Amino acid sequence: MSIRIRKVRPSDLDAILEISQHIWEGHDYLPFVIKGWLKDPNSHTYGLDVGNHVVAVANLRIIEEGRTGWMEGLRVHPDHSGKGFANAMTNHIIRKAVASNVQRIRYTTSTENPASLKLAEKFGFIPILKMAVLWHSPVKVSPFTQDYPKIRKSSPSQIFDLLEKNPYLMPNRILVYDWKALDTSPNGLKTLGKTHEFYLALKKGSIDSLSYAYLRRRKQRLQWIFTIHATQALGFASHFQYNLSKALEQDCEGVTCTYETAFEETLHQANWLSDEHWSTHMVLLEKPNR
Repeated sequence: MSIRIRKVRPSDLDAILEISQHIWEGHDYLPFVIKGWLKDPNSHTYGLDVGNHVVAVANLRIIEEGRTGWMEGLRVHPDHSGKGFANAMTNHIIRKAVASNVQRIRYTTSTENPASLKLAEKFGFIPILKMAVLWHSPVKVSPFTQDYPKIRKSSPSQIFDLLEKNPYLMPNRILVYDWKALDTSPNGLKTLGKTHEFYLALKKGSIDSLSYAYLRRRKQRLQWIFTIHATQALGFASHFQYNLSKALEQDCEGVTCTYETAFEETLHQANWLSDEHWSTHMVLLEKPNR
């Protein structure tokens, strides 16, 4: 039986959807993005074909004006696990990224995914950033009485100028959003601004806290997805409450928040969380292309 890695075709969609049914108890995001990948000239989607049937898939997206090769969506059908197909797909994606002359290859994974972390180590990826991720439903907002500067909407260009004056707010200089990442550059902020809204609070003219968010709709289910950066716990708490309010305004079923690990205790000591919440840690991995 022949085995090969090739470009995914529209005729492979049923096979890919079959793989997705086994991921996260059928809640995989791949069915919602795969058609977009196939239409995107910057995305290169590959499948591992066994006997003319795709049993593994992964996407390479060239972003940040060609500097970064973003690896995403690596999936192997459970009937074919343990055969080295994840290694083969990763190796293929890396070779394609190197051939594209990117400066680095990046991807994110959960710290609760040992197979993915082992794969990263094997292929020379190093962790460069760790963030906490919380999913929470239903949305509720508790009274927040502490004084804090007003949070207001801002633009990507204003955010960049303010971050240049206060680099301590985001010391890694990386925008993390919905398990993806971009450099905090004018182009990165502009790109994110096409889908996200930015909210900030100022103290004495300097940016003290920042969040960026977007509304995600999947099968009529609305989720408010946001990231928070802050210098102090009060700023973090204020933005968390602010984004819960935004989610409530739009009748969201739940929220997903990515935030700095320094504020985990602040969040879990508050009374905002119901029993229906799930948390993990996301790690951003990078392999330089030398």
